[in-house]
Amino acid sequence: MTNVNESGRSMVEMLGVLAIIGVLSIGGIAGYTMAMNRYRANEIIDAASKMAIIAMTANGGVGNQVSNLSDAGIGTLPCSATMVAEANGVVTVTLTDCTEVATVMDSIAGNKASNCADNSCTLDFSGNTSAINQ
Repeated sequence: MTNVNESGRSMVEMLGVLAIIGVLSIGGIAGYTMAMNRYRANEIIDAASKMAIIAMTANGGVGNQVSNLSDAGIGTLPCSATMVAEANGVVTVTLTDCTEVATVMDSIAGNKASNCADNSCTLDFSGNTSAINQ
């Protein structure tokens, strides 16, 4: 009888490694998705804040409705967001196919956000006069 010394991994060991890699991949994808939704929500909230200040200071401080992103100097936004800023600092944001981002906006914006449901959100920046009073 000859001694055969086989070295290598068994099929069970390889399947175990594959299962671990699969679980880690799913966690990484979920984390990436959450991070991207937070990034999109922050970009939209920042743009809404800029539009609110522009609307409140338009016409020599009298205020004006602003609904055109290019008039406010804001480029393309995530989720094909459209915004309308009222003279009192209230901005209505409408998103296209980004329900998760509206939910994240609701949690990030805190007391500034209201009516965040489906694909729209109302943000109230009327108390944000620090940039206007400078």
